[in-house]
Amino acid sequence: MASKDDKRARQARAEQMRKERERQEKRRRNIITAVIVVAVVAVIAGAGFAVKTAIDNNADVATRAPEGLTDGNGVLYTAEDAGGSGGSSDAGGTAGGDPVQVTLFEDFACPHCKSFEASTGVWLDEQVAAGTIEVEFRPVSFLTEYSSDALAASMCVFEEGGAEAYRTFATLAYENQPAEGGNLDASDFVQFAEESGTPEAADCIRGRPFRDWASPEGEATKQAFEDEDSEGNTLSGTPTVWVEGTTVNGPEDADGNPTVPGTEDIQQAIQEAGGTAEQ
Repeated sequence: MASKDDKRARQARAEQMRKERERQEKRRRNIITAVIVVAVVAVIAGAGFAVKTAIDNNADVATRAPEGLTDGNGVLYTAEDAGGSGGSSDAGGTAGGDPVQVTLFEDFACPHCKSFEASTGVWLDEQVAAGTIEVEFRPVSFLTEYSSDALAASMCVFEEGGAEAYRTFATLAYENQPAEGGNLDASDFVQFAEESGTPEAADCIRGRPFRDWASPEGEATKQAFEDEDSEGNTLSGTPTVWVEGTTVNGPEDADGNPTVPGTEDIQQAIQEAGGTAEQ
């Protein structure tokens, strides 16, 4: 007959074997779980890459330049676009009746451009509607990914809805400008397009046919930084305003550098060019 000590020893060994089996089973489950997690992450990452690659290489939407732009890759905004009735000598413009030509270089990710739009944008629209000026908006992208994505989306809106729709989209792009270095999703740009009256631009925005043209190395930005104003100056930053081809600056700062022009600076330049811009 086994002694009590033998029974206790066998029970202890049995308990030890049971615990060891539980530890092995738990280890096996952990390994299986880890393998599943890694596999799922790999599938998700692969799917995301595949989607982006499919978008970037969409065979149905080839990379191209937008149609309808000026020779300077700009959007020309006229009295007709702004819902005005300019065009006659008594509607504003120069003494001969032609509106003064204003060029605005802008980057949708530029905080100073956002401030400029907030302070001067409505006034520019009013002058365009009155026939005093025409504005050629020349958007560029050299700051962040938002610069390029917003520019590309704005061209989808422009092709579908013209300069008026572009102007509304640009306003929304500035109002919703992300924090420095941030970006928005394609769905946000689609929403801006809908608010601009061009819901049909959605497929273009998602397909990104202007991704190369709107990149920092693309034609729009490249040409903007190569073109010279009437005095031989090239673009050094945004926003930059030309009136009849001449750069307009604001007052000098403490270091003697020109600042971004305000409404009064642009108004004076327009008047000097023969226009009748009003506050």
